[in-house]
Amino acid sequence: MRNWTFGTPKVAYISGGGSGIGLNIANVLLEEGCSVALFDLKFDDEVLRQLRKQCRASQKVEVYVVDITDPQAVDAAMDEAAQTLGAADLALNSAGILRTGVFTEMPYETFEQVVRINLLGSRNFAASALRHMHSGSHLVLVASLAGIVGTYTQAAYVASKHGVVGLAEVLRLEQKLKGIDVSVICPGEISTPLLTYEREHGSNVTKRLNEIAGVLTVDEAVSGIMKGLRSREFMITPGFRAKILRAVARKASGLFRRTIDINLAKAIAEDQALSLK
Repeated sequence: MRNWTFGTPKVAYISGGGSGIGLNIANVLLEEGCSVALFDLKFDDEVLRQLRKQCRASQKVEVYVVDITDPQAVDAAMDEAAQTLGAADLALNSAGILRTGVFTEMPYETFEQVVRINLLGSRNFAASALRHMHSGSHLVLVASLAGIVGTYTQAAYVASKHGVVGLAEVLRLEQKLKGIDVSVICPGEISTPLLTYEREHGSNVTKRLNEIAGVLTVDEAVSGIMKGLRSREFMITPGFRAKILRAVARKASGLFRRTIDINLAKAIAEDQALSLK
């Protein structure tokens, strides 16, 4: 067990905690003695049984079925969590959705849905959680490497995640005055249900471009994320290749775009060749 810079959190609030990264981070926190409040649209009974099986002494796992896009419902769920478990030492929003498609072919409703869940959901989570946080606590929003760079056929996702990164930048400044740290997680692709959906419904060109940053297993991603959380880095990107890509995109944007353009041309040519077979 690795040490936390500001001490192991005693209570954590995690949205999207019923599956994927949120669930896996909850597992790590439980192993380290933290109680967790999970917020999601649904929970699997067996998953909850396994989580509660890990609890020791006064540890608790509380679950709240809530739609992250409903601010009043999120407020109510957070209020209940605070009454049951206490204030949050760590609050992490990992609720998110991915929908792909060429921008000119994407319905308004799809674009709006992605922005509503990813960006407005982050707003709702942060606004509710901060009412139950204290000096020394830590607010974390999950964005994506797509919150820093553009990605083919992911206009809604990229727009929403850029918004999450921007929101985190502002909250980092505002909450510093209250002694609350803010982080934003910007990973590349991770082997989660979101990636499975992308592979089934997305473009081969998108797949080729995103492979530049590499694909991490959930365990690899969580290990890198936890390292960043423990040291309270502002921008956390697990994976060496993804870190390099993030650095190039932010510090050498011209070089980054030229590299992406070259790979885009190759990917389109390969895709066209496959379609002719």
